[in-house]
Order: sequence, then C-alpha cells, then structure tokens
Amino acid sequence: MTHTVVVTDHDFEDLSIERSVLGDLAEIVELTDDVGETAEDVEETLAAADAVINLRYDIDADAIAAMDDVRVISRYGIGVDNVDVDAAADRDIPVTNVPDYCLEEVSMHALTLLLAMARSVPRYDRSVERGEWNRDVGAPVHRFSTRTVGVVGYGAIGREVGSRAASLGADVLASDPFLSADDLEDDPADLVAFEELLERADFVSVHSPLTDDTRGLFDAEAFARMKDSACLVNVARGPIVDGDALLDALNAREVAGAGLDVFPDEPPATDDPLRDHDRVVATPHVAWYSEEANEERRRTVAEIVESVLAGGDPWNVVNGVE
Repeated sequence: MTHTVVVTDHDFEDLSIERSVLGDLAEIVELTDDVGETAEDVEETLAAADAVINLRYDIDADAIAAMDDVRVISRYGIGVDNVDVDAAADRDIPVTNVPDYCLEEVSMHALTLLLAMARSVPRYDRSVERGEWNRDVGAPVHRFSTRTVGVVGYGAIGREVGSRAASLGADVLASDPFLSADDLEDDPADLVAFEELLERADFVSVHSPLTDDTRGLFDAEAFARMKDSACLVNVARGPIVDGDALLDALNAREVAGAGLDVFPDEPPATDDPLRDHDRVVATPHVAWYSEEANEERRRTVAEIVESVLAGGDPWNVVNGVE
C-alpha cells in the first residue's frame, strides 16, 4: 500500500534521503512545489496526507483541522514553536522532533560566539579592516578562567555548553525552572535563579525553548540586571530576546556585546542595526549546521514516519500522543 507523505517545506537540494528511507511505502508530495498556492489546494493536500514532515511552515490549528488521516507530524529540528502541538493532541496526532541531532554543533557554535566576544574578536576584526592596529580597541580582555558563564535553559544543549565552558576553566551557573539542585549533582554548574544568574554572569548563553513564558524573556529589565561588562549569546530562538531592548542596552552600555545566531524576525531587515553593530557578532541561524547533522535530522524524521506508516510507534513525541 502506498501512503502519501506531505513535506510542507525544506531547504535541501532534493529529498533523496527521505525517498531512500520511505521507498515504496509512501509517495512524497512537496507542498511548495507540487501543490497550487490557494488555501483550498493546501487544504485538499493535507486532507489526503497520511503523514506530514515540516521545517518552518506554520502548522496552526486550521492546518491541523484539514488533516483527516494524518498519523504523525514530524519536524526537521528540535523546536516545535511553529506547530500547534495542542491542536494536534486534540486530534490524537503525535508531533515529533529530532532533539539531539545537533548537540555538538549548537554547543560548539554557542561557545565560538562566546569566545569571540571574550577575546573581543569582532571589535579587533573591524578595527584591522579599518586599517588600524590598536590593542585598546578591544580592551579590557580578561582570562577566561576568571569568568562566569551563565546558561539559561539547561537541557541537553545547555549542559554541553556548561561542560565545555567549565573545561576551559570558567565557573558555570545554570537557570532552568524545570530542574532542582539534585538534577545537577554531578554537573559543573551551580543552579541559581534567573535573576541571580543575570547579576553574576559575565557571559549569558540562551538555550531555552520558545514558549509563552520565554518569549521576550530578555527584556529591558533583564538587561538592566546584567553587568555592563557582560555579553549575551543567543543560539536558541530569536523572540526570546527583545531586539529593541537589546539594541538599547548595547547603545547605553548596559551590556558589552552580543553573539546572535537567531533574530526575532528572520532574515532580519537589511537596515536592522543589530546586523552591523560594532559590538555584535552575528551568524545566519546556522548553529545547528554541519553536513552530518543535516543528514541525521532528515534520516531520523523519515525513519519516524516510516515506523508509523508501517504500523509501528513514533519516538521523540513532544505532545504526549502515543
């Protein structure tokens, strides 16, 4: 029996990996390439789907209501903030993700941005580009072993960042409302309240999921609590940080710098002042990226769908539907 799997969107050259996994079990339909652009076209396609694979497409309650026979929604990635997981649960549709495909990549990227600011690399780079040769442009720089790194959101990636920072000699603080001190018994980080972390950390690295509670978590009040010598790193989700508040804090010297892999709106506008701020180092939402990680997430998503369509169980379910 041939099933229909709808891929809502992707940014790959092709879907050869997905097709190699699903084989003759399913026909793959690309919503962006194979379907007309009207709402009715999309609704009809979703209604005929047995499974949906998703990257950035907004799967809201209306989209889920059109899914008559969908048995699983599987997302290429960790966050599921673009999927109405509650609406899917109401329809008994499991939503899955790939929670560990890029642990190494994201933690390394966060640490790279953090160390770039610790060594004032952005300011020195721009100074040399201007034809200068001046140590004072990036001063003061301190030994990393004298610094404190605060990790907000101490899940799998946050723990990797904490462990790597500790291995380089930094003290590590962690803030996570879902953890207790017992959970960090054998971990190098000390668990503290969010406010205390902001006040003590020299570098704050964000690894929280995007939820109603974390949207705008880093606002003017949060930046006012941070040391004026502290730097922020965000490789999680852009809207966790209020971009206007960050810009104001940078310009007022309430914080010293920021390393941003994500922005509230992506891509950010060409005139977004955070893009070329002299104390910001920015990358285009690539913390997750390596060739190996990209292949792993695609293969995992396809294997989850294959299991469900073959009568097996999904894994990495995020909305409690089994």
